[in-house]
Amino acid sequence: MAEATGAAEHPPDGGPRETSAGVGPVDHVDTTDALAALLRQLRRRAARRNGGAQLTYRQLAARTGWAHGVIGDYFAGKTLPPTDRFDTLVQLLGATGRELRLLATARDRVEEARRSRLAAGGRTGSSGTDDAGPLLPAPRQLPADVPELLGRGWELDALDVLRPGPRGGGPVVVALDGPGGVGKSALAVHAAHRLAERFPDGQLYADLRGSRHDERPVPPADVLRRFLCALGAPRLYPCRAADAAAAYRTLLTERRVLIVLDNARDAAQVRPLLPAAHGCAVLVTSRGVLAALNGANHLHLTPLRPPASIAVLELWAGQGRLGAERDAAEAIARHCGHLPLALRIAGARLAARPRWPARELAGRLADPARRLAELSFADLDMRAALEAGHRELLTRGPSGRAAALALPLLALEQGELTVAEAAATTGGAPSATEVILEQLLDVQFLESRAPGRYRFHPLTRLFARMLP
Repeated sequence: MAEATGAAEHPPDGGPRETSAGVGPVDHVDTTDALAALLRQLRRRAARRNGGAQLTYRQLAARTGWAHGVIGDYFAGKTLPPTDRFDTLVQLLGATGRELRLLATARDRVEEARRSRLAAGGRTGSSGTDDAGPLLPAPRQLPADVPELLGRGWELDALDVLRPGPRGGGPVVVALDGPGGVGKSALAVHAAHRLAERFPDGQLYADLRGSRHDERPVPPADVLRRFLCALGAPRLYPCRAADAAAAYRTLLTERRVLIVLDNARDAAQVRPLLPAAHGCAVLVTSRGVLAALNGANHLHLTPLRPPASIAVLELWAGQGRLGAERDAAEAIARHCGHLPLALRIAGARLAARPRWPARELAGRLADPARRLAELSFADLDMRAALEAGHRELLTRGPSGRAAALALPLLALEQGELTVAEAAATTGGAPSATEVILEQLLDVQFLESRAPGRYRFHPLTRLFARMLP
C-alpha cells in the first residue's frame, strides 16, 4: 500500500484530491470539511481494494457500536470525531501505520485550529462545521449511560433526527412517551450519549419529576436558573420565569446544545425550557403524550418483544445464569409484562441470589397477589413507577379523581373494555364513563388500539386491583 502523501493537490471544489493509491494531502488540513474528505477517500479506497461496495454507515455502526447517524456526520464534516473514535475509524478503513500517524496529526490540527478560533473570541459564522463554542467549559450534564440498551434499535434509529438544524429553522424536538417502567429515561439518556458529539457546545439535563410518585414536579423557573448557570450566565436570575426564559434563549443563540428534559408532567412545564436556536435539539420524556407541544416529533414506547425481554433479563442476571433454565426465564419475562424496569429488577434479584434457581423467582412471580411486591429491589420498585400515574390522576380535578375511583372496578374485568362494558361495571353514564377511560388512557393506565376499545397492561391491572 502506498503511503499518505503531503503533496498539495486540490480539486476545483477546494478539497483534497485523491491520489492513485495513497490518501492525501494531509499537511494543510485544518477544518472538519477537509478531514472528512480524507475519510471519504479512505472509504472509497477500501472499497476498491476489497473489490466491493463502500461500507455503509450502518455497517460501520454494526462494527463499532456507534450511532450510524453520527458516523454520517463524521463523513459529512459536521462533527469532529474524538481521538479514539477517529483512530478506530481510519483503521477500519485500512489506513497503514504511517497513514495513521499522519491522519492523527491532521485530526489534532483541526482541533487546535478550532481552539485558536475560540481563543480569538469568535465564531466562523460559515456553514457551522467549525462553529466555535463558548469560552467557558461546555456543560456535560447527562447522567451515566446504561451498559447496553437491548431491543430498542428501531427507536434509536428514530431518534437520529436529533441534530442541529439549518439556519432559519427552529430546534428539533422529540417527545418520548410511554407507561411507567417502559424505559423512557434509559432510552433518552442512551440516545443522548450516542448523539452528544453533534452538540459540541454542551448537553443540558434536568429531571422534571413530573412522573415521580414521591415528589412535586420541578417548576420551570428552577430549571432555567440551573441551565443559565451552566451556560455561563453573568448573574443569577431570581426574576420572573419569562425573563429567565428570554435570557436562556439568548445564551443558546448560535450554540449547538442538546437538552434532555426527563419525566415531564405536561407541555406547560416544558414550553419555557425550549430554545429558539436552530442549532439546538430537545429530547423530552413523559408518561402521557405531550400532544400540545408545538412542532414536536412523537415517539411512543411500548413493552419489549419476548426475545429482547429475555436478553434484558440475562444482561442483569449475569452471563450464563439463565442458559439452562430457558422456560423459567420466559416465565419471568412474561410475568414482568416485558417491561424493562420489571425485567431489570428481576435480573438484579437473581444476581443478588447467585444460588437461587431461576424457577424459584418464576414461581414467586406466578402468584398475582405477590407479584408487584416481588418486583422490588434496592431503589428499584415497579409499584412506585405505577403509583406516579395514580398520583397524577388525583391532581386532575373532579374527572381525574373519578377515574382514580373507577380504576379498581375496571381492573376486575378481563380482556378489552368497551365504553358500554365499562359503564355497566362502574354504574355510570356512557358519556361520563368515556371521559374516565380517556383520563386513564392519558396517564397510560390503559392503552387503546382502536376507537372505543381499551385494555390494561398486565402489571397495571394488578396494581389497580390492589388499590383501596
